[in-house]
Amino acid sequence: MTTTTSRHSRRPPVSHDFDPALRLRQSMAAVRLSCTWLGVRKTLTPQQKAQAADTFGAERDYLSAGKKLLDTSHPAFKLVTQIKGKAVQYWKALTLPYPEPGIRLLPQRAVQEFSAQMQVFQDELTGAVAQLEQQYDELRDLARDQLGDLFHAGDYPPTLIGLFAIEHDFPPVEPPPYLQT
Repeated sequence: MTTTTSRHSRRPPVSHDFDPALRLRQSMAAVRLSCTWLGVRKTLTPQQKAQAADTFGAERDYLSAGKKLLDTSHPAFKLVTQIKGKAVQYWKALTLPYPEPGIRLLPQRAVQEFSAQMQVFQDELTGAVAQLEQQYDELRDLARDQLGDLFHAGDYPPTLIGLFAIEHDFPPVEPPPYLQT
């Protein structure tokens, strides 16, 4: 008995060496972007919260209140924030989502370019923070005027230098089981 097969009906040979997880590891790198940032909002102290509750005749346990420490619409602060936004946008544009929060996949061929651009963003941020530092006394004085009795000098660090950073790393990850099959 002879069997014939048509060229069109033949399937390509199945490679037993094909491993999607291995291919993913070889072609992509996991990259995590982290930003260190000065918090500009603070909750009120229990005494301040009690005073606010009394003002409105409310129960203090049912009141949530906070204060804004710095004017985030100030041009020097906006510049710092814009650089962070550009870095995050760049990270998302060059990468693909990964199931683990805070991690994205970057093509291996783009690792050096990505790292170089992140360094550019960090250098820009360092310069912008230096400019913000020059305006810091003015921003604290403005906050003192705006917050009145809610102003507390202890809420403000002595300097802004070192409180802002954009960093990245390449954490080791294993693809989840559903991606391995």
